[in-house]
Amino acid sequence: MEFKEAQLDDLIQHEHPLILEDLQSMFQDYKEDDDEVDDSDLIHAQNFESKCVICGLGIDWYHRYYYKCSQSSCSYSLHKSCRELSTTFRFPVHPIHTLLLKKVSSSWSCSSCHTEHEGGICYHCSTCDYKIDPRCVTFSDQTMTIHHPGHPHPLICVTLEPTLSKCHSCGKEHDKGVFYYCITCFNFSIHIDCVTLPFKFGTDHHVHMLTLSCFSDLPDYIKCRICEGNFDNKFWLYQCSKCRFYMHLHCKTSRGDIFSRGTSDTNFEAADYPNLLRYPLPDESHHILPRHVVREHCDQITLIDNNDKGLYRYSNHEHALLLINAADPSMLHNPMKRIKLVCNGCVKPITTTPFYVCNHGCDFLLHEWCTRLPCALENHPCHPQHKLVLFFSTTGTRLVEFRCNICGLSCNGLGYSCSMCDYRVDVHCGFIPERITHEAHPNHVLSRLDHDAYRLCKACNVSTRGFFLGCTICDFYLDIKCALHLPKRIKNKYDKHPLKLSYFPIENHKSEYFCEVCEEELIPEIWFYHCHACGQSIHSTCAPLILQSEQDVNSIDHQKGVYQLLNIKFWGLYTTSDHHEHPFSYLAGSVSDGCCKYCGHKLQSSSIVKCLTCKIGFHVQCKIWDTLGWKYEEHVVSYGYDRYRYSPFIVKPVTFYPSEVMRPVTQDMGKYCMIIDTRKIM
Repeated sequence: MEFKEAQLDDLIQHEHPLILEDLQSMFQDYKEDDDEVDDSDLIHAQNFESKCVICGLGIDWYHRYYYKCSQSSCSYSLHKSCRELSTTFRFPVHPIHTLLLKKVSSSWSCSSCHTEHEGGICYHCSTCDYKIDPRCVTFSDQTMTIHHPGHPHPLICVTLEPTLSKCHSCGKEHDKGVFYYCITCFNFSIHIDCVTLPFKFGTDHHVHMLTLSCFSDLPDYIKCRICEGNFDNKFWLYQCSKCRFYMHLHCKTSRGDIFSRGTSDTNFEAADYPNLLRYPLPDESHHILPRHVVREHCDQITLIDNNDKGLYRYSNHEHALLLINAADPSMLHNPMKRIKLVCNGCVKPITTTPFYVCNHGCDFLLHEWCTRLPCALENHPCHPQHKLVLFFSTTGTRLVEFRCNICGLSCNGLGYSCSMCDYRVDVHCGFIPERITHEAHPNHVLSRLDHDAYRLCKACNVSTRGFFLGCTICDFYLDIKCALHLPKRIKNKYDKHPLKLSYFPIENHKSEYFCEVCEEELIPEIWFYHCHACGQSIHSTCAPLILQSEQDVNSIDHQKGVYQLLNIKFWGLYTTSDHHEHPFSYLAGSVSDGCCKYCGHKLQSSSIVKCLTCKIGFHVQCKIWDTLGWKYEEHVVSYGYDRYRYSPFIVKPVTFYPSEVMRPVTQDMGKYCMIIDTRKIM
């Protein structure tokens, strides 16, 4: 057998120049919004396959580099390591001698893999007559070494048998399969199931393809859209950043449902729960209180026999009430027309008849059903040891608010209390459903639960303890106020379309999220209201403030789920005995109200009393009226109906416009003027 000295030109014989190609160049520092890179190009690059003409092994994306012919019509390809072979080689299996590149004219057998060859090129030791083919020379580089955009160094497979180890890309332990390790870092290993994940991934759960992200810096409130779990920024994930859609690697092949939506089986039969309430309620005109009224009138309201003029006496109000049985629907509560009619009992909008109105004109209104609520509750689930008695917090002469022991919201309307324990709940928490279904978790029933441990509310992302409506199977919990007080749709006078309650970021929403009421940034991972037609969004906490937004009233705590003054009706004037010459208005504090003159803290987003003449205000919670001797001053509001006729009546709405409207004022310096945006007050 004759061996002749060979040169590299004998190994690589091709008539065209070769160029080095990087199969992963598009993946390095890739950004989803890069219009120069098409998804199909990325998919094609990762699925690339070719064959090396020297070793005969395949060339794929994980090799990263390879040489190809400069002519596009030619398919000549080489591994980078095959192209860069030298004329000498030190083989670990034959370490005593250096092998030299030789040309063989007759048949020969590789001493390593025992493959028979008919001539060609080999590495040969003339002393031992040891021969190996080029494939064995580059075998470890071609089969055991890979490159991945998620790690800066080459990864080598040294696993002979399946082993239990932790994958540093997904954070999970794998009990079988092959691992690749980094010999540079010594602390990075990745399972073959993760290393072979597609860079671009299409799913039925999202309109766009998801991108494999190996480096992330997500805030804590971002959750996986499959399992609702948190993310650890050390691990890889799938994302669509334009829609703020994120998913764990290990959730790619999991149960496949988002927020338990879609493919999950329901755990209940509708026939078994004929009275099951379905939340969110369609809009603010829907209430659950009418389901709990007693058939007959309570002794709280009685007809005044005064020439049959339809006047009633209510035990918690000093003036006679008039029952409105028919009214023009356009005159009822309507945010689109800046009309605000709010019940003093449940502190919810009055959108239907019948309802009661104060005959004296003091803005006291009541749903008819609020006068027929049970006078007492036995065995309330939150306070079963004592009976809870119906009470009205605000009387005609005193300004009183109480905090509900269940939802934590302040209230100045109807409630139920235990005189023995000083335990009080607002009228809504007096009738918490035992079970409901919710659109955000439609396949499972949410049951009323009492937890001493803290639970994370999926709506507002705040951990609290106490009563929840939740699904223990999925670890899905909603606190009482987020579950019951957020309607499905609201109306905004700045948008002709209704805004819908949204549980996730909006697909194809290309801009940042800002609230149309407070004009501050909005986090779409926390429930909010959105108009898909106009792209407008509103914090769920700002939703009740649509009527007052032009008066600089807004909610400063957007992670409470609902507006903290939701159960407060602001009405009436109050005076002090001898301490102040002007009456004080009962208001929701705004930024411009400054600080409380008693405690020094900000008045914004608190219930306050303010002198509109002197511009001074106090928190209601400071209870300064106990020392100043505050008294309620009658403030007559005209509703435009005959005071003594029974029906029909035309109700003139109460409208809320800004007390002061700013207009542009030209300064003395001619070319400089003050520009004031007045769009929201026109």
